[in-house]
Amino acid sequence: MARRLLDVLSAYLYAPYPARPSRVAGLAAPVRAGAGVHPDPAVIRLFRVRGIPVQIDYGWLLTFAVISWSLASGYFPRVIPELSPAAYWLQGLVAALLLFVTVFLHELSHALVALAHGMRVGGITLHIFGGVSQLESEPPSPRAELLIAAVGPLTSFVIAGLCWSIGKALPAGPPWALALTSYLAVVNFVVGVFNLVPGFPLDGGRILRATLWAWRGSLDWATRWASRAGSTFAGLLMAVGVLRTLAGDLIGGLWLLMTGLFLHQAAQSSYHLVRVRTRLEPLRVLEIMTPAVDADLPLRERDGAAANSRASAAEAVVSPADSAWLAFTRLANSRGRRVIVVDDGRVIGIVSDRDLQPLLRDERTPAGARRAA
Repeated sequence: MARRLLDVLSAYLYAPYPARPSRVAGLAAPVRAGAGVHPDPAVIRLFRVRGIPVQIDYGWLLTFAVISWSLASGYFPRVIPELSPAAYWLQGLVAALLLFVTVFLHELSHALVALAHGMRVGGITLHIFGGVSQLESEPPSPRAELLIAAVGPLTSFVIAGLCWSIGKALPAGPPWALALTSYLAVVNFVVGVFNLVPGFPLDGGRILRATLWAWRGSLDWATRWASRAGSTFAGLLMAVGVLRTLAGDLIGGLWLLMTGLFLHQAAQSSYHLVRVRTRLEPLRVLEIMTPAVDADLPLRERDGAAANSRASAAEAVVSPADSAWLAFTRLANSRGRRVIVVDDGRVIGIVSDRDLQPLLRDERTPAGARRAA
């Protein structure tokens, strides 16, 4: 699910109504209060592939440094003894970089299959826990969900097989090449297996959701149970992390604990996002927008060049007949704090988080307290 949508949803769910949601950015995680409504300053944009922006979160730099250090001080000295510290660091840096190239390929496979099914991809981000493909909508069918989810682990297994084959083809090759290919083969195999765990939002959890969706015909129901499986797995991961920490493995234990917390937040937020989509899709923008005071002015005359600049970005403009869900997703990617509603070249209103917040208020209300529709 699109990370920026989760960011905006977090602001709606946890901001005190009717006050305006907070926009204070937090740590690199699937949920950050309000971070999605601004251009994210915590990422470094790299390049585009098929129109998909690729970027790295600043937290990724910490992970890259830790992995490089671990390889340079542990793995390579153990498998290739008697080299210089500089050589170990060079090998560690190269191996860590190639590891994240394979993570990028894993996420790119998700994105390309999503594009083939007519879905928009907001970007690919490498972050402290790995990577994420920011899909801007739910898959159109269980089959699409299954294919999009399955291609990621499949890509990791293919990379693992290629690296293993290259290592086997170079029995008398340089020791560093054998060590590098062995490392990449094992890590990509582990990544593929880990992602097949049937807990949402991991790929295995999405495969589970696709299966449940096809069985019951309800995306909401399938997401609820897949998210519960994801939260259960996250809880087990956190429990193992606590036990390892108490046993003296501080770094490994804390890493498992943080990863479990990450997965738990992602599972819960993704389920809430599906509920929000169910609630907003039947509504039209005309029903929720705030009418513009000068709605009779042509678009080109509203606020001069500033309006033209905002309107030129497709994600910042909706029509009155569009769904409220579309307004929500475009608000998440908007450079401003609102989305402009345009009809026949004229600005007739705006949609801001203040307009959407009352509609999402029930997400924080116990089920028994909700009024009947």
